[in-house]
Amino acid sequence: MPATSATTGSFFLELEGQSVPVKSIEGGAPVGVVLAAAPAAGAHFREKHLSGVRFEPIAIAVSSRRARPLFDWITTAWQGTLAQRNGAVIGVDVNRRPRAKREFVNAVLVETTVPMLDGASKHPADFTVLLAPERTRDVTPPTTLPPTSPSTPGDAPFLSANFRLNIVGLDCTRVSKIDSFTVKHNLAPGAGVPEFPNMRIELSAVSVDTWRTWFQSFVIDGHSSATDEKSGSLSFLNANLTTVLATINFFNLGIFRLENAPADPSRVVAELYCERMELAIPPG
Repeated sequence: MPATSATTGSFFLELEGQSVPVKSIEGGAPVGVVLAAAPAAGAHFREKHLSGVRFEPIAIAVSSRRARPLFDWITTAWQGTLAQRNGAVIGVDVNRRPRAKREFVNAVLVETTVPMLDGASKHPADFTVLLAPERTRDVTPPTTLPPTSPSTPGDAPFLSANFRLNIVGLDCTRVSKIDSFTVKHNLAPGAGVPEFPNMRIELSAVSVDTWRTWFQSFVIDGHSSATDEKSGSLSFLNANLTTVLATINFFNLGIFRLENAPADPSRVVAELYCERMELAIPPG
């Protein structure tokens, strides 16, 4: 099911008995696996043949927490449980009539990409998840859209500029940008421990003193045990910055780089590792 540039609501996700609007859906097609044999003696080509079928990952972008079943799935995955889910994705036309439906079976959430946040941006901030299905199939779409839960004020869209970072003991009031990062999951047998990425944070040089003090102690002076690591949180806010739409909590943060931004000496870039992250979606 290819993604399009249509507006939000042109795609729906059926999951856990609920139907929720999402921003875009792409992938999930069955594809034959092509193998090439070693060239036969004297041949100038390789024989090729199919060896089974694979199903492409399904990428889903969500622009608000209305897709709560999907965010619940993310929360579980980040806690180390690779739960399998069955569901379907539906595309609708400009008149909101279903035009395509693709079911998926035993899908596992393998990646969650948190969007870039930038205080100077006017763009939306979309979470993107990647599902690995065991199999998919295209079926006849319903004649009408399935019922969806009504939206609430807390379902406001995520915006790149509307965020708040807190890290214990650090001045985060002048943080202007946080690069996008992706949490990945290893599908090898017996695995399932999430791989939490490093973070790249940009802030004004006028508020860097507490960061420099920590960097000096943690990196230069070598005081980098677990007790010297920090905790923090990243909140996604509504348009007037009064309501928390979602929060990512950080545990055991450690700084390993702090330098002036290459293109702007008035900015400072900090890079931190993080042992564990948790996603929390407020009720409502």
